Amino acid sequence: MGWRIDYQMATPGLAGRAVKAWVERAATHGERWSDHAPVTVVYER
Repeated sequence: MGWRIDYQMATPGLAGRAVKAWVERAATHGERWSDHAPVTVVYER
């Protein structure tokens, strides 16, 4: 996957409400949109 250059930062209170996280990746190297791999995090309200 390479370098970890994409992050999502949160306060301790918000981080404790994270319920799911993943790295967005293209199916193949040729289909990737960038050298970045966006991180998605779902938080509970």
